[in-house]
Amino acid sequence: MRISELAESAGVPASTVRYYERVGLLEPPSRTAGGYRDYDEVAAARLLFIARARRMGLSCEQITSLVSIWAGANCQAAHHRVVRLVEEKRSEVAARIRELQHFDADLAAVRLELESQPPQDVCRPDLSCCVPASAGRPVALELTTRQAAARASRT
Repeated sequence: MRISELAESAGVPASTVRYYERVGLLEPPSRTAGGYRDYDEVAAARLLFIARARRMGLSCEQITSLVSIWAGANCQAAHHRVVRLVEEKRSEVAARIRELQHFDADLAAVRLELESQPPQDVCRPDLSCCVPASAGRPVALELTTRQAAARASRT
């Protein structure tokens, strides 16, 4: 099958298939006489495995370790490893939720401070009238559009 058919079967863009080949998650396929990539059912099964693992939030490195265990035949070992990886991911999510809750509390405090004082006619040199100091530490936020988030969830 061609790359577009393979990608569609796993619900990922063709560019993702090419990326997975570059990073070694997918074996390079054979080529047709015309130079097109020619994938088989083994590649389709592997791509589906990879796509599902990515949708669970696993990294390419984690998936690489799974692919070497799984290889289409060792379901028990892969199953146990996936359970451990899912628990690790859940711990990461819980930690991130706590971090975001603290960040939300910091933002609420900043908003209260801003609302407690009327705006100045002229900003202070340190801009504390518009952006007061916060007790929190910086939190990395990825603000994406729904469309970008949907694209990211497909890879």
